[in-house]
Amino acid sequence: MLSIGIVGLPNIGKSTLFQAITKKQVAIANFPFTTIDPNIGLAPVTDERLEKIAEIQKSKNVIPATVKFVDIAGLVKGAAQGMGLGNQFLSHIRETTAIAEVVRLFSAPNVPHVEEKIDPLRDLEIISTELVLADLETLGKVFKKIESDVKRKEKTAQQKFELIQKLEKHLQNGHWVSTFPLNENEKELIKEFNFLTQKPLLIVLNVDDSITPTEIEKIKEEVIEHVGSQVSKNDIFAINLAKELDLASLSKEEAAELNITRLPFLNTLDDLIKRGYEVLDLITFFTSNGPEETRAWPLKRGSTVWEAAGLIHKDFQDKFIKAEIVNWRDFIECGSWAKARETGKLKVEGRDYIVNDGDIIYYKI
Repeated sequence: MLSIGIVGLPNIGKSTLFQAITKKQVAIANFPFTTIDPNIGLAPVTDERLEKIAEIQKSKNVIPATVKFVDIAGLVKGAAQGMGLGNQFLSHIRETTAIAEVVRLFSAPNVPHVEEKIDPLRDLEIISTELVLADLETLGKVFKKIESDVKRKEKTAQQKFELIQKLEKHLQNGHWVSTFPLNENEKELIKEFNFLTQKPLLIVLNVDDSITPTEIEKIKEEVIEHVGSQVSKNDIFAINLAKELDLASLSKEEAAELNITRLPFLNTLDDLIKRGYEVLDLITFFTSNGPEETRAWPLKRGSTVWEAAGLIHKDFQDKFIKAEIVNWRDFIECGSWAKARETGKLKVEGRDYIVNDGDIIYYKI
């Protein structure tokens, strides 16, 4: 399953984000390396379409699509050389699809910063340097193999070798692989290396309520200037994670009673989850068996209806006959499956049909 790894220095709020976003209890302490083995959890994706479909179907159970998040232990300066169990933690990042980096901006004397002083740009630089060094180490390991392939005149070996040399120079200049212009063929050539700095990056500024909108905009501009084309403004989120953790454990009524509210100009966890969903290149399809259950499913864009069936149950693939499909807007407009069929809004497709975002699918097996 596609996943987003939560990374950053120790004591900056990674586990707080993970717990708030997945509502999964984890150990949180004010000292480095509380997290050794990565915590894994699913964050629900808010989707108004799901609620509208379930309302028409009068479903008892309404199950949202989810995004997989992985809470990875804090990296420190020297991680690429093994400092702070760095190699182990870098390997955990390698197993994820995208990176959500948490950067500390909150002040809390009882939560020491591993670098002693709050400095978001320095922290970004430390993490970036360690990921770049790890990728350079990966290149060092593959050069000999590729040279051998070139000597044997294996297909594409020379092209791959020349590309790797260019990427090495790019990394040595401190740049991420993601900022190197690659065509689709070149992306395929280096896919096997799973470079850390080729993964999509989201940045979470962990703030407190003393911050102002002007300060947030200034910091975001500084971050973009610092990291360059690695991220856009849409990929930077200012969130009070401590408050979000409180809100995640309370009902709306309880939060109102305790007067716990988020500042209106801060991002929400939903903002981060939805952007993560986009970064993973996921779309949503729906299934519903009426009063029992309506469900949203995350699916890699470009997948067939037969591949989507495998998410539900292997039997749906093995015994696939056809799929009845209606767009969610058409379904809501018609008000029932039968009406969608009568008005010609429902279509019957075979296993090679490419699923569109918002398709409601009924499988015939």
